[in-house]
Amino acid sequence: MKKNLKFRIGSSWLCIENGDESAPEYPDSVSVVLRQNQSNGQPGRRIEITPRVQRNAILALSLRLLDLAGRMTPETPSHSQSISGDEPSRSLLDDLDAMDVELVESLPHEEPVDFARDVSQSAKRLRKRMPILRAAQSVLEQCDDETATRLYLMLVAADMDGRLPSVRVPIVAESSWSPCFEQCVRTPDTTEH
Repeated sequence: MKKNLKFRIGSSWLCIENGDESAPEYPDSVSVVLRQNQSNGQPGRRIEITPRVQRNAILALSLRLLDLAGRMTPETPSHSQSISGDEPSRSLLDDLDAMDVELVESLPHEEPVDFARDVSQSAKRLRKRMPILRAAQSVLEQCDDETATRLYLMLVAADMDGRLPSVRVPIVAESSWSPCFEQCVRTPDTTEH
């Protein structure tokens, strides 16, 4: 069970977990789990679980949280000390790993809603391109290792440069073209990245 996210809330932990061992970094669904706190400070026994939570539910929650964060006063050291008084303040960030803290600190404090808009636009582009994703999955399920490696290298280059490297594509008879490929070739993507 991979814990994608975990937040300590009093003596409990709210965890987002997935058990899909085939692609742990890209789960189809996740479980939202409330766990007890162990004596070592880590999540322990399960109290409650909501299994098979889909991407849209996680995205909706994330966008609501980002909208709320956009309306909150940005944190400053003097602000957090004045609110907490003499008690030591415990932050949810205390329980996040270094990568999560770096992600939060890299966001512009005054513009989290812009980040939410980017996530929303990304989701719309992905939804529109699902036929391409399914075609790629089909190819990867059937191709040899060399072809898969070459496709991966092309994707890395596209990720770095924003476009595919120029390659020579053999001429294919019109009847053997995939409808998805034909549609993608005829209607260029005009969305901004």
